[in-house]
Amino acid sequence: MTGAATRTSALAIFGGVVATAAAWIALGLPFACVGALATITYAASMPSVIGTTRVAQGAAPDHREVRKWRKEHPGATITEAIAAVSER
Repeated sequence: MTGAATRTSALAIFGGVVATAAAWIALGLPFACVGALATITYAASMPSVIGTTRVAQGAAPDHREVRKWRKEHPGATITEAIAAVSER
């Protein structure tokens, strides 16, 4: 999932939470429950973005190498840097 898609999903979920709160205030608890159920269902159906990077098993890489790799590759996550350094 790309960064833009992740942000779009996060905004949709946040909008669902806000709409649920507004429904509770304006319409009452039953309507808020419907909004909460729809928001939870949408959030649960989205693909996970946590733990999708494969990291080699074994000893932990040197933190200095990880930091150096991240400086050479701006925008990379720590997990991506650990995976790249571990593969060497």
